[in-house]
Amino acid sequence: MGAASVSAGSLLVHACCGPCAITVFQDLAAGGTDILGFYYNPNIHPLTEYLRRRDALAEVGRRMGVAVAFADSEYDPALFLRQAAFREKDRCRSCYELRLDRAAREARATGCAGFTTTLLYSKYQDHAAIREAGEQAAAVHGVPFVYRDFRPGWDEGVRLSKEWELYRQPYCGCIFSEFERYRKKLGRAGA
Repeated sequence: MGAASVSAGSLLVHACCGPCAITVFQDLAAGGTDILGFYYNPNIHPLTEYLRRRDALAEVGRRMGVAVAFADSEYDPALFLRQAAFREKDRCRSCYELRLDRAAREARATGCAGFTTTLLYSKYQDHAAIREAGEQAAAVHGVPFVYRDFRPGWDEGVRLSKEWELYRQPYCGCIFSEFERYRKKLGRAGA
């Protein structure tokens, strides 16, 4: 996986992209937490989008001195699509479960004391569902999920991501969210 050496007290931070990681990494580091970033996002479509987000996260890790492990060899959108098929309206829950289960496995494998996610930075994500998925993965893999509301750092994260000229994505990541942003152009408000 390419994980750098991690101390026993490290916290694995599942990260969806660079902009969402900035203030989460800052907040945790300011509290004295050793961080290992982890990029596992098979929901992101297309591959070019996945790579842009991955590269932006690598830049954040470089700037902030945070090691980041990339699960590129596991990138397979079919995993997400199989879980979301015929459950499009509840796809986010499936997506959280998929990614946080993998993050919990990685936290355990690397000896991290716990795990969290930058999804908790977004004001557009369902925090209750993220917390539930994290706690479920924690119970299965025996490593604690650390819930923390990182939304207060939203404005600062946006500002810094622009200042650092990071790629800022225009949609959540999956093919369904990409379609939703174009739906109005097709004249299909509620399709």
